[in-house]
Amino acid sequence: MRKSTALGLTALVLGSIAVRLSPLWSFLYWGSDTGEYFAILRSLVQTHHVSTMYDGWGVTYPYFPGMFFVQVGLVDLAALDLPTVLNLLVPILGALSVLPMFLIARRATGEDRVALFAAALLVGAIPHAYTTAHPAPATLGNLLALAGLLLFLRLRTDRTAIVPLVLVTGTLIATHHLSLYFFLLMVVGTIVVRGLARPWRWTAGAKREVAYAGILLAGTFAYWLVYATTFREFILTDVDIRPWWALLVLFGLGLLLLAAIVYTRTRIAWRYRPRYPGLRHRGTAYACAVGTILILGVVSVLFGVPGTTFRVSADGLLYFVPLVLLISFSAPGRKFLDFHADGLSVNAWLVVLLGSAIVGIVLAPRVLIPYRHMEYLIVPFAILSGVGFFRLLDLAAVRGRFRAVVGIAIGIVFVANVFTGVPPPSTLAGWREGTIPAALDPAYWARDHASGLVVSDHHGSTTVFGFGGLNATWDRTRSPFLPDSLADPYAGLSKIDSPSGQRDGTYVWIDRDMEAGVRLTPWEAATPMDPAVIAKFDSAPFVKVFDNGYARLYWIAWGCLPTTC
Repeated sequence: MRKSTALGLTALVLGSIAVRLSPLWSFLYWGSDTGEYFAILRSLVQTHHVSTMYDGWGVTYPYFPGMFFVQVGLVDLAALDLPTVLNLLVPILGALSVLPMFLIARRATGEDRVALFAAALLVGAIPHAYTTAHPAPATLGNLLALAGLLLFLRLRTDRTAIVPLVLVTGTLIATHHLSLYFFLLMVVGTIVVRGLARPWRWTAGAKREVAYAGILLAGTFAYWLVYATTFREFILTDVDIRPWWALLVLFGLGLLLLAAIVYTRTRIAWRYRPRYPGLRHRGTAYACAVGTILILGVVSVLFGVPGTTFRVSADGLLYFVPLVLLISFSAPGRKFLDFHADGLSVNAWLVVLLGSAIVGIVLAPRVLIPYRHMEYLIVPFAILSGVGFFRLLDLAAVRGRFRAVVGIAIGIVFVANVFTGVPPPSTLAGWREGTIPAALDPAYWARDHASGLVVSDHHGSTTVFGFGGLNATWDRTRSPFLPDSLADPYAGLSKIDSPSGQRDGTYVWIDRDMEAGVRLTPWEAATPMDPAVIAKFDSAPFVKVFDNGYARLYWIAWGCLPTTC
């Protein structure tokens, strides 16, 4: 690696870390499930094991403890406090994803400049930067998945890659199910698309890839269906097709069908032989890409993000402009990638991820989570964009001052992309994911003075659960926060099917961020509380027991009505 490339990559790593730690300039903790992560990590430090008896919202977290083992390792080795480790370690690891991104792009294209372009795009790309800024299993899962992809690309020509690849795979299986799903798709998709593009040959490298894919599939489904019981019972069943296991059956049948097609393909001599594209129509391809993404943006504003019920605000689209300008280079770059050794793999990732997103929209929006696909789609898009940008410069024979001007212009776009990597809540369904110091005061008060079930939204629940140690409701009840329930002050407060079991509410938690937008399920927009709903908590049967100006706790006086108390 040349010195200039090493310096550039170092700068990108530092920039990536800065972007992912930037929320901590404004908040004490960042993320909607931080309280749960803190509770599990604290328990692991105290008891030296992760209990699967769990009363939090993320019922699968104890069954995928990889992140917590990494965190407790740093706590023990460096003697750091839990909040420091929770806030810093995993987002920094997420920021390091630019390294495997660089190496994947370099292996696929053989060009340092394209690899630097792809890594630079990942530094501030909203789908990646925003997600990996969270100290969450998905963040570590992304790093492991990208590292796994790099090792898988090496496996065909380097048999020694199998050992680290299996180790990374095992860690990924025990860390995050959705990251594992995307990784599995990309591995299987690579093998299938290669078999369709040209007749399959059972070379030593091909045998290693198929053998590894078998290990990956067996390990994944054994873990999901045998060990991770809550994942099997609560996540896999949450699909829009009955019986729920039909989707798994269809997946298996699809694999068999694809294997049969690949086998049949060996009898057909035709091979995919692309023609090297010229400069003609490349500008049109870029403009069409920008226009297509713009149309998708308009759809998300008018009708909502596919697979969710929330809409993006019109001004929120502006934060995506730098990213759109960059990834649109993927359109003129796609055909050029056909002439690179691992270009077919990158195209395969694009195809299978887009296909999965469509399936998610139609059949399983809460399991496959269509919008989360962009976190991994950004990988092939980044590589394709780097190829497209530099091929356009080369074919157009851009030289001298004009090339310098183009470099400055694209540099400005990259800088803008970095500064929009973590957009404000109004851009992302109104979800306020930061926790300020004042939010911990009611949690600590509840820990010392309260008991029972606290009724709140997602963020209030994770805070009182993680830092206060009380059970909460998350998204299991919504009537108390809606104007439809004003006629009955007890609506939604009794017989709540909370994660800790069915019980009546004991306290209600309201805070300023909740008033600005009640956060319930991740695929719903945060809806501002009606002033009349906010006011109802200042009268019976609610008794204010804590108020620090940011958050308020109300005790529920059962049997008491405004007319009698």
